[in-house]
Amino acid sequence: MNGGKGVGPSKRGVAQRVKAVRPLIVFHGDADHTVHPSNGARLMEPYQQGQPKDTERNRATTGRRYTREKISSAGGVDAEYWLIHGAGHAWSGGGTDGSYTDPKGPDASAEMLRFFLAHPLPR
Repeated sequence: MNGGKGVGPSKRGVAQRVKAVRPLIVFHGDADHTVHPSNGARLMEPYQQGQPKDTERNRATTGRRYTREKISSAGGVDAEYWLIHGAGHAWSGGGTDGSYTDPKGPDASAEMLRFFLAHPLPR
């Protein structure tokens, strides 16, 4: 959770050997001091495996800026990684009356709904 301190090379290599089998969407604030942003990036490793990334940088003047990487793994399993600039340890796009919410967005709930509706698991 603290950015890899105390994690040996054998544990780091595990993520690289894991096969991407389910769609994945990750949201992480780059100012999160509770869970280091490297944890979110590490979740993406099984999907990358030399695959090209489609990177989008939001330059909006309202709300939080973000960088979104979209990856299709070799097995055709998609993943998205949202790095939200300036966001801490909070739910992105959450209401102003909630605790641990960041109403400045992007709206993580709406993006997760879009993503999982586009990537249903087979029954």
